[in-house]
Amino acid sequence: MASLQREDWDFSEVPVDELVGCCYWEYARESAFIRDVRQRCLESRRANAPRDEQLHADIQKVQSIGDASEVFLRGCFLAPGVSYQSKDECAPNYRHPEAQPTSGNFPAPWQSLSQTERAYRALVANYGTGLVPAPIERGNGHEAEDIAKFYRSKWNQMISAFHELQRQNPGKSESQLRNEGKLAPYEKIPPSFFWESGREITVLRIAWANYTNDELVQAFRQWVKKHRPKQVPVPSNQGRKPGDVRAQLTRLAVMRLLSRFKLSHILNPRRDARFMIWETKPFAGRKWFDATKWHDARREAGQFFRRLFPFLPVEEKPLSWDRRPPGK
Repeated sequence: MASLQREDWDFSEVPVDELVGCCYWEYARESAFIRDVRQRCLESRRANAPRDEQLHADIQKVQSIGDASEVFLRGCFLAPGVSYQSKDECAPNYRHPEAQPTSGNFPAPWQSLSQTERAYRALVANYGTGLVPAPIERGNGHEAEDIAKFYRSKWNQMISAFHELQRQNPGKSESQLRNEGKLAPYEKIPPSFFWESGREITVLRIAWANYTNDELVQAFRQWVKKHRPKQVPVPSNQGRKPGDVRAQLTRLAVMRLLSRFKLSHILNPRRDARFMIWETKPFAGRKWFDATKWHDARREAGQFFRRLFPFLPVEEKPLSWDRRPPGK
């Protein structure tokens, strides 16, 4: 962001139902990797190039966070300014009835998108995904296919390992290997697929005919305690309320402002007439006159960036992390 516009840092007018979508979109704008994926998608579409395996792999990395990636990935193959996927390229203003209201305008600011598109992308973010996910919901057919592919892949690995184990233990039967505990690592393949975001898609058997609702609830409660993945600790209640999401956008605003301007100028707007942020809701509180709050917010924005996109290279920082004077 060579220049910083008000819509890059003032999120006070973003409606509550758009907060999650806006948060993912705006933090994605801070990623050089995601921007590069978007640019390569555009170049591939323009060149009508054959399937790019590296590009496909990188898109899958972005999709590893789950459905929330669709907030900013949808439309990634469309040119900037293209508002709809039309069936007739000779009629750019024609919208096919089945077209999604998505544009190719990423990484433009969220608030520069049309109201229709913001509403659509916000719906994608809020539908049991994003920062406020639904606790339990049925999976879909694509997720069932993911589980099947994962299971087949693990099954083939298990068979190969089992044959290698037999070669290493000639003359021993399968029963002997099992009794010695040598088959234990190969006998169980959980029919589950895990997203890096901490979401699990799995297969369950529910004996509806044998138990009451209360009995099923108690049984599931015990199942959850037993099977919660060790790599996904029990979360706190932070980040589940609209106010928490808006706070993350305010922290992003702080990081962007500090990347372009000196804090001394921001805190003393008389020195620079451009700084009228005290008139906006995010910075109306007295706490923002404390310099340490700005540095804390910048650090927290960087940490949240990493939590949103754990697939990014370890060394990647938000584009607004480094401080640089205006015009550079």
